[in-house]
Amino acid sequence: MKCMKKIKPMIFALLLSVTLPATLLTGCMSESAPEDETDGALRIINRESEKEVDQTGIIPEEDLHNSDIRPLGMDYDSTSPVDSTVSAEFNIKDFDLDAGTLSFRAYTEELFDSAEITLMQIGDTLNVNGEALVVESIQDKDGELIINGGIEEGGTDLISNGGGTYRVHGMDDYATYIQIGASTLPLSEDLKISDAYKDASTPVEADYEGLADYLDSLEGASDSYSYLSTKVRIEKGKIVEITRIWTP
Repeated sequence: MKCMKKIKPMIFALLLSVTLPATLLTGCMSESAPEDETDGALRIINRESEKEVDQTGIIPEEDLHNSDIRPLGMDYDSTSPVDSTVSAEFNIKDFDLDAGTLSFRAYTEELFDSAEITLMQIGDTLNVNGEALVVESIQDKDGELIINGGIEEGGTDLISNGGGTYRVHGMDDYATYIQIGASTLPLSEDLKISDAYKDASTPVEADYEGLADYLDSLEGASDSYSYLSTKVRIEKGKIVEITRIWTP
């Protein structure tokens, strides 16, 4: 019995000496674990940031797009156009009163598909105003897309036109146009002319019967019609309406 009493304290001391270092070790690990975990998270964030800088600074050639973005066209049959309204350019000498016809060049506003513009990226080619523009930079300024620094720096500006299209935002808010054909069409006997070349609030009105007098009054004044200000409405292959607005 005396031997057993002596052995028990020895066993207890031995167990204590083995358990204590393990406890201290566990405590050290629990204190250092959050610090290591935080450092790891910070390193990941830093690597991601560096990666983003590299991507924006240097774009690998294989990542460049080469989409060829062209304006939406308008199907226009010069000899037998469907009922439509087109922008037109001509002058008074293009009226043939004997034949009862008008020769003009037809234009349409240069519009782009919103889906193509939304997906446009660096390296794409944007065909605008008759020129192929390689996209080097795109900036979004309150919904207006400034391409290659904008018009003043040799680029272009695009704004939403509604109806799933974008249009060029030119100087003084003028749009750009593309020629879609040239026609010589008969003038309808129901022809109506509204011409505000002098004053936007009081356009000059004329009809088929008064066409000759109307043209005489224009000679030497404003005898040229621009596609920026002139619309021609066509019905059943004949011109039924000519409208010219005042432009500054």
